[in-house]
Amino acid sequence: MFDSKLSFRSVIRGVIFLILVLLAGTVWFHLMEGFTLLDGLYMTVITVSTVGFREVHELDGSGRIFVVILIISGLTVMTYTLGSLGRVIVEGSIQRYVGRKRMLREIDSLNNHYIVCGHGRMGQILCEELTREKVSFVVIEGDPECAEGLIQKGYLVVEGDATEDATLLRAGVLRARGLVAVVSSNVDNLYITLSTRVICREENPKLYILSRATDRQATEKIERAGADRVVSPYVIGGMRIVQALLRPTVSDFLEIATRSGDLDLMFEELAIGGDSSLDGVALKDSGIRQNYDVVVIAIKKKSGDMVFNPGPEAILHNGDMLVTLGDKDQLDRLAASLA
Repeated sequence: MFDSKLSFRSVIRGVIFLILVLLAGTVWFHLMEGFTLLDGLYMTVITVSTVGFREVHELDGSGRIFVVILIISGLTVMTYTLGSLGRVIVEGSIQRYVGRKRMLREIDSLNNHYIVCGHGRMGQILCEELTREKVSFVVIEGDPECAEGLIQKGYLVVEGDATEDATLLRAGVLRARGLVAVVSSNVDNLYITLSTRVICREENPKLYILSRATDRQATEKIERAGADRVVSPYVIGGMRIVQALLRPTVSDFLEIATRSGDLDLMFEELAIGGDSSLDGVALKDSGIRQNYDVVVIAIKKKSGDMVFNPGPEAILHNGDMLVTLGDKDQLDRLAASLA
């Protein structure tokens, strides 16, 4: 296994040894042979490098013995230093190459993952939250430096322009569950949305596309391009500020319930599967509250209609989406029973 820190230390150590050899040779020639410091340095360099230039002055027997020792020492140190440097370059390049190949194979094996286009401030938060949720995702990043940093963090990254079809295909858009376009430009988010929807029209028509927009005009255009949902950070931020100002307790509850981390309480959306036994069953008879201690806050019907705060007589149907609140473990159990 290649240890880059250890190899860099070896290079630094070799450079220090080489400097010490040059200093020792220069001082010896200056003190013992009467050379100037410049001539002493010159003699040391041509001796260590074995270039074969003539001596500044004739050397006596002790001087020639020292030159032999200097040549052996210098060659040893230079071989060690250059070898360490070569190892850093070659093995580091090999490791990056092998790592990239392994990462691309891993991306090719993904299914039902998410694609994050752009790793700006919003993209960073998205990736951190998806990581906490243990959800598979791929980041598309156009900046090579930023892409390399993300790879070092352990993210799956495709380096390239997210508006290009080839880049989206490399990220596995035909097998993805959802795509988030959060680059800084409205135009780029529009192109990403349009390109993705066109690519996936035949093979992955159910792909969920969420995009970022900065104003209402851009929101409308991106929605027409095929986005399932368009969010504006400024609108959402403004609404949260107003809620915190006027209804601080409600805001605290929502923040706790939606915060990722070690808290067990969370919101979740659960679909009633086609083979579920709850088809045609009233909510009060479903056992959801009694058996799982989960609260059903709303029911989204197949038609898209949303029933808020459903009563006990509300009838459940296959294909309904339940908006629930409860303990994570209980929600996981309920999700398994609804599949």
